[in-house]
Amino acid sequence: MCNIAGYVGTEAAAPILLEMLRAQEGYAGGYYTGIATLHEGKIYCAKLTGDVQRLIDQTDAASLPGTVGIIHSRSRSGGGDEWAHPFLGGHGGEARIAYVANGSIGCFKPRAEEFNGTAQKLLDGGYELPSRVKIEAKNYNHLRDGTVAHMSDVMCQMILRNTDRGMAEAQAMERAFCEMPSEIVGLLLSAAHPDRVFWSRINMPMFVSSAAHGQYLASAPTAFPQDGKSPQLLPPCSSGYVTAYDRRSTPYERPPAAVAPIDDTLRAAARESVETMLSDGEGHTLSELAGSIKPHFASADCVPSAAVVYELLYFLKKQGRLREEIRRLPGAFAHLDAPKTYFRVT
Repeated sequence: MCNIAGYVGTEAAAPILLEMLRAQEGYAGGYYTGIATLHEGKIYCAKLTGDVQRLIDQTDAASLPGTVGIIHSRSRSGGGDEWAHPFLGGHGGEARIAYVANGSIGCFKPRAEEFNGTAQKLLDGGYELPSRVKIEAKNYNHLRDGTVAHMSDVMCQMILRNTDRGMAEAQAMERAFCEMPSEIVGLLLSAAHPDRVFWSRINMPMFVSSAAHGQYLASAPTAFPQDGKSPQLLPPCSSGYVTAYDRRSTPYERPPAAVAPIDDTLRAAARESVETMLSDGEGHTLSELAGSIKPHFASADCVPSAAVVYELLYFLKKQGRLREEIRRLPGAFAHLDAPKTYFRVT
């Protein structure tokens, strides 16, 4: 899993995004961090191995121009700086799109070999895969030359290919998500549309919140600034876009999986389980909490357990009962560490 955020409005995007990511990076990330903004039709990007503070200290991330942007922090799964998000797609050395994602192959793992072929076809068709490295990595895209490409890099190039074929960005994301599905959510910047952030979601969480100066997007609603209004979970198996004052959503024509529904009965049962777990005084991670509520969902190909947990954490935070403890753990490399958040209630 990972944590991501987006912003589109009238304020400088980079400082807002960095603080939104700092607020949630210990939930499911902190090992690799990156940001992309869009200004006057040009995409700006900074990324590296490490957490938000290292990105600020060692790059120009905080001063990237523009009032539209996306940001990402991911878990430990191999690779160096080239495996940090965002991934860029373009031609002739000019980035036309920037893409970030949260999730994993999940229930689609039996199709992994098919996805390897997708990556090779993109490479053979002239699409670059900048993440290609020679490492041992399961569940990623292996190519004939022995290199491995990050799955989200492959997805980025698929979206670029689809826009090259004349598809609108939201449609291009839907087509790519259905051709190479995972249990994911993604955000996209397009140089052709400097006033919006595109999104596509199968089952992983993505919330949206409005403010007087624009709109926020985040994996975790607890990351929204105080001026953000009540967060709303974007619908599953759908694509769309968010502008400063508008949002659009269109369901997939042919969803690649059945996503278990969320209703009030499920929320009540999940809340009881989570509050019981958080009251034991031990402190628990997001993944532990998400795993504990999966039995409450109806049978489906995949479940939005992380989304429900994030809703509950937001509710507890609004009540003033949520407590977060940050512990520093070994990072992606020996000279680095990464934050991990442990939750409890009072």
